[in-house]
Amino acid sequence: MHKFERSVLIDAPIESVFHFHDNPENLLKISPPDVKVKLISATPAGKGQRVALDVTQFGFFTSRWEAEITVYEPPFKMVDVLHKSPFHSWKQTRLFEKISDTQTRLTDQVEYELPVDALSGFFAGWYVEREIEKMFAFRQKKTKELLEARTNQLAESVAL
Repeated sequence: MHKFERSVLIDAPIESVFHFHDNPENLLKISPPDVKVKLISATPAGKGQRVALDVTQFGFFTSRWEAEITVYEPPFKMVDVLHKSPFHSWKQTRLFEKISDTQTRLTDQVEYELPVDALSGFFAGWYVEREIEKMFAFRQKKTKELLEARTNQLAESVAL
């Protein structure tokens, strides 16, 4: 089992950060430009939500990803597992920590297994790990940008 964790501090209220992540359309906004994500279907937000995506990587490899939200504890925690993907298993935990009324720490924790893990881990594990790190660095940076821009727009409109 491989594990990955990364955190980011976002200048936005915890509720905004949490609910940004329970809307699967936002995944399209935070995916790296070299990864094309198409939302196929999504049930309503909450525990049991199911999301189907077509993900194209490396310019030509498209695969269906099907996720389910298994833990939904607004505004502090959300967990999704992939039932269908190129991975043997994938579990992503998002933790939301209220730092202040206007600041939130988002922590992404991922546990995953590659297909035929021992063999693929030896040959491709380092590459996959690097790609996951790059993907989450981009996602968190983009999430921070989008939410902080939204928070600034709200603050400006209230000031007027």
